[in-house]
Amino acid sequence: MMMEIRHIPAGSINREEWDSWVTATANRRIYACSVFLDIFAPGWGALVMGSGDAVMPLAVNRKWGISYLFQPVFIQQLGILMKDASVDYTDQFLERVSSTYRFSDIALNEMNDPDPARYHCVNMTNYLLRLDRSYNELAKGYDTNTVRNIRKADRLGVDLRPHEHVDEVVRIFALNGRRLYPNIRNINYSRLEKVLERGLSDGFIEMRGAFSPGGELIAALCMLADYDRHVFFFSANTAEGRNTGAMFLLVDSFIQQYAGSGRTFDFNGSVNPGMARFYKGFGSGAATYSRIRINRLPFPVSLLKG
Repeated sequence: MMMEIRHIPAGSINREEWDSWVTATANRRIYACSVFLDIFAPGWGALVMGSGDAVMPLAVNRKWGISYLFQPVFIQQLGILMKDASVDYTDQFLERVSSTYRFSDIALNEMNDPDPARYHCVNMTNYLLRLDRSYNELAKGYDTNTVRNIRKADRLGVDLRPHEHVDEVVRIFALNGRRLYPNIRNINYSRLEKVLERGLSDGFIEMRGAFSPGGELIAALCMLADYDRHVFFFSANTAEGRNTGAMFLLVDSFIQQYAGSGRTFDFNGSVNPGMARFYKGFGSGAATYSRIRINRLPFPVSLLKG
């Protein structure tokens, strides 16, 4: 017998109970915890099956009097989180989404398997590296370009050390981001700063900077502790950082740190071919998840969200 899926609107969610439900699921993601949703998707709601047997966070926005679901900037995956990994409730949850919201553009997660005959699905690619071996064994999987850039950064005297100046790192990213990612608005950068500051304070984010021999910050990488994963959450790079291979050295330093832990290094994926090559260069393998679009908006509004 199918358990009821109930809708919990914004303002009616017990944060402590919600986080306990997320933590108890087999495919839990820290992105689905209230600390992320409160900052990146204020006004979020949820769908809950049974007593937390499966849950789905809903990033809700409203425009022209219509409530719709969106994928928050800087959050790669959400989707349906389930206690029992052997049972997939994806289509049941998407049916409830479709009946509740006229428009949705959301990313599910790697354990969700939507029916492509019923929903408009786009396959997205993430890159994962199992940290179940020694660093020396993991490094054997690096490609020649990755090895060359690590050695280059080391030879040029790039120095790595902890760095907690969030505003400086976000500013470096935004210098390129405003050109490369025009849809990222000032409010998104402000929210990112809040999450980074909270993560550094609470210990679920570690930020490391790469410095030139003269002591200038030229690149930075923020790693997110996500249950059984270490996630490449956010990075910033300057022209000098790119020229010296600083980001290669930063990623390699975290792989050294986490090697043998049995966890997974999650590169967070990218639709950018250059970034995909960079991630694959460390020996990572591809993992697919779905981006879902549901459009039941009336004509001609439906064309604007097409």
